[in-house]
Parts: sequence; C-alpha cells; structure tokens
Amino acid sequence: MYLNKLLAFAILFTGILGISCSNIKYISMTNHDPWEDEDREKVVSSKSKKTTNETQNNKTKVKDEFIEIPEIYEVSCSIDFKEADLQLKSALEEKNYKIIKISHVTKGMREQGRTDFWENMNIYMVCRLSDGYFVLKHNPWLVGLCPIRIYTYKNEEGKLVIGMFRPSLAMKWMGNPDLVAIKVLKTYDKELKEVIDSVCEE
Repeated sequence: MYLNKLLAFAILFTGILGISCSNIKYISMTNHDPWEDEDREKVVSSKSKKTTNETQNNKTKVKDEFIEIPEIYEVSCSIDFKEADLQLKSALEEKNYKIIKISHVTKGMREQGRTDFWENMNIYMVCRLSDGYFVLKHNPWLVGLCPIRIYTYKNEEGKLVIGMFRPSLAMKWMGNPDLVAIKVLKTYDKELKEVIDSVCEE
C-alpha cells in the first residue's frame, strides 16, 4: 500500500516537472550569446551597407576611368583633309601611338581607273607596341586585329568622317580572359576616341 502511494506520487511529480519544463528551449553551450543577435544583425547590416558603398564607389571609378562607345565610332566635320591629317598624326603622337602605315584607298582606286568612289578614304594603322605584350600574352590570335585602324572618308554631305572599330571589340575573341589586356583595350577606346574628337572639334 505504501509502495503504491510512493509510486503514484513519483508519477505525479514527474508529470508536473515535465509540464513545467516543456517551455524551456534548448540552450547550446557555445560562445554564441542569443541575446547578442540584435546587435549582430546591426553589425552585419552595417558591413553590408559598407560593402555596397564600396562596390558603388568602384563602379563609379571604373566609369570615370573607362567609357562605353559604339562598336563603330565615327564623327564628321567640315575640315580639309590635309589639315585633318596633320591634326590626327599630331594627336596620335601626343598619346604615344605609332603610325605603322597609312593606306591610301581612294588613291589606289583611282589608279585602277575607278572615279565613282569615296573621296579621302584612308586607313591609319596605329599601335603602341609596349601594350601589345599584355594584349597578346595569353591570346596570341588577337594579333590578327593589330594594328588598330583609324579611317577617314568624305561622306555624301561633303564632310570628312573619322572613325574606328572600337578596340575593345577584341574581347569577343579573347579565349583566355585577361584583366590586364581588357584594361589596355578599354584604355585604347578612351584615348583613341579623344584623338578622333580632337580633330573634329568645332
């Protein structure tokens, strides 16, 4: 009888203890303090904002350093070809570009007896050999796009057009992506645009 009462009391006590402890959550014995979660979220949020700001700043720097131009960049102006030729050569030299050769397309056509052709069509083949190392080091086939070509011709309105295919187009055929080469090609975009624009400033 005494044992039955003792057993009943033990069962009752265990049940009460189980119910009262059922709302206690498991607390891991780690260095993590759950009460610091709110502070931690603030720190993470702060770091996230900082990273976002740094990314935006880097993008702004890249935008300032490089420019986006069409695949074929052209300007036209009312300028005599001889004057444009002198200005173009001078502007290229100022930026350390070497003119390898000038191909006089119109002259060649006339020598063949073709008179119904564009006036003042010429191709200036230019390069900066010191940069060629970085462009071709990992992508030797890009030598097929060298030297860079700047061209001229007189359009139907009688204006002289000066243009180029964007140098960074070479990135399309870059089998081995190379950040240094990309930077060089983007620099060409910017500098050669400046050269062309300087000739046609009005």
